[in-house]
Amino acid sequence: MLAALIIWFLNNSEEGMYAFIPNADDGSISIINTDTDELIKNIKVQSKLSDGIASSRDGKWIYAGNYSKGELLIINVKTGKIKKKVQTGKNLHGIDMTPDGKYLYLASGDLKEGEEYNYISIFDTGKNKIINSIRTNSKSPSHIDFSHDGSLAYAANIMSNEISLIDTKKMEIIATIPVGTIPNEVEASKDDKFLYVANVADGTISIIDILKQEEIKTIKAGEGTHGLALSPNGKFLYAANRNTNDLVKLDLKDNRILEKVVTGKTANHVSFVPNSKKLYVTNKDSNDLAIVNADTLEVIKKVPLGKTPHEISFSVAVK
Repeated sequence: MLAALIIWFLNNSEEGMYAFIPNADDGSISIINTDTDELIKNIKVQSKLSDGIASSRDGKWIYAGNYSKGELLIINVKTGKIKKKVQTGKNLHGIDMTPDGKYLYLASGDLKEGEEYNYISIFDTGKNKIINSIRTNSKSPSHIDFSHDGSLAYAANIMSNEISLIDTKKMEIIATIPVGTIPNEVEASKDDKFLYVANVADGTISIIDILKQEEIKTIKAGEGTHGLALSPNGKFLYAANRNTNDLVKLDLKDNRILEKVVTGKTANHVSFVPNSKKLYVTNKDSNDLAIVNADTLEVIKKVPLGKTPHEISFSVAVK
């Protein structure tokens, strides 16, 4: 999905870009100017927010969530006000947008077992309504990513240690693949032949062959491997390790760790800033954002955020 976003931004980013980060435990969203790496403002939304976030391609709307109430919140970027609340009828953890920006996949998972955690709702961003709900036999889908053409969605099921492959046209699960313990985030390779999976409890990265629909290799990445980001050229994979507070850089040619750097307390999610050589890493327990040079793996700046920052979404800046 990252490559598709970068191509889109290359054609649509004359006015610069913003990054949006939900601070789950104080219910705010931090907005970052990616040109200057400065905090523009924190938007107070509710008392608590979901871990996931997405933003519209035109930069006008933020899609956030209230986990406990199962609400999808549509927020005006300029005013910071909630335009609409959409009841999913489920828990709401992950919020992930298809490469074309037309749909959100909303995951209901948690580190718990129960019927209510085993759903993926599909929200139409044009119609502003939920159009489908997928009941999965796996347990607790948390975060979702997509093939670059958007034909497949990959859902990480944290309580059954599996990845679900979803046909996005049919909106149905077509395969289930066992991986490591507590798979959290996934990243597709640039050619869409492989899928990389961060396994939190194992501190490993699973490599899945998409055509064979099976795990073919496991790489030790650290302790508490939680977030993943693929370089735009597809040659390097970056992994955020919660328990060792660091970011590691892997060469995918030989699956070797090249470098690592401590980013802050409990390195959480990591994303490439489009059109740059920068990585953004949210640090869950030091409540800040580390800006990292992707080539040298040097932390070049820290930006204070709200309480318990999680995922990162980018869009063109609306001023």
